[in-house]
Amino acid sequence: MSQPVVAALDAVRAFAAVYVVIHHLAHTYLINNKIEILTRFGQEAVMVFFILSGFVIFANEHYRIDKPEPYFGRRARRIYPALIVAIVLSTIVALWNGDLAQRFDLGELAATLLNLQDVSALKPGVISNAYLGNQPLWSLSYEIAFYIAFPFIMVRWRRAPNLTTHAIGAACCLAYVSFALLPNHFSLVAAYFLIWWAGAMAANAYLDGRRTLGAIRAPLLWLATLCIVAAGAVALHQGGRQMPGVYPYLPLRHFVTALLLLVVFFGPVGKWAANIFAVIPAPFAVVASISYGLYIFHYPLLVQWSFAHSAFGFVVALALLIALSFAADRMLNNALAKAAWARPRLQKTAEV
Repeated sequence: MSQPVVAALDAVRAFAAVYVVIHHLAHTYLINNKIEILTRFGQEAVMVFFILSGFVIFANEHYRIDKPEPYFGRRARRIYPALIVAIVLSTIVALWNGDLAQRFDLGELAATLLNLQDVSALKPGVISNAYLGNQPLWSLSYEIAFYIAFPFIMVRWRRAPNLTTHAIGAACCLAYVSFALLPNHFSLVAAYFLIWWAGAMAANAYLDGRRTLGAIRAPLLWLATLCIVAAGAVALHQGGRQMPGVYPYLPLRHFVTALLLLVVFFGPVGKWAANIFAVIPAPFAVVASISYGLYIFHYPLLVQWSFAHSAFGFVVALALLIALSFAADRMLNNALAKAAWARPRLQKTAEV
């Protein structure tokens, strides 16, 4: 990918991560009403991550996905070390706050390790909440499922790309219908896969030099169809929760956001933004390199930790967040990547 596009991807990932952090801070500390209004779209920012994930995974993995074992190793190495740190961090924070015994749930811990967590306050059919209430972890259960599906779908896509994309679009829409009829975690995750796959198809079009909306017409049309299906679920929903931030409105917000993001940025606006971000890429690249850590560590440190609810404590917690994000998301990931590369060479040397 060109340097401007890489810079734009870094900038968008950095912005989304920081926005989610500010979103939770504004809702926790109630800075003022204007800031709270501007930062109430934290859920939509996660859709940015889903699209970026599909785009980047396809761009980096499509040509070597024939060997799924190394692929799954790279994905596990990217997700799980920092996730384990987040789980330990949440435990330490709960110990500090003195409520670990009351809040500890072995089922939540197991579900989070298995990436089956979500937010039951926002939608029905949830298997488990995230361990000790670290709410941002909800999206990992979706990401992991998308990672697992990718190699198997690529087998079919290489043989019949258009047919496969249409089949995915239809299956995702049907999955949301099944969720509306019988709420369950797996149907909802399957429906959201269309957002991730649309990002992947945008990457495919970009790598082929087809950088117009017509090149991703099929996933866009299916995303629009999914929006219509979700709007139908809203219209048919009777009783229960009717707030715009919960089901049935929340998935509709997510699908519409994904559609608008792709329409706006996979075109002239995206090209213009890429050239702007390319002028000063370094700051965005630094924040993007620790965005995963910022995303999964900020809630226990800045929101849940009682010590952080003072001026001095907040500064300390913020410094710890940045340091821990560098250590777990960047340094640890790089060290594990080097170790993984060294392992095959050591094995060959031993065989010789």
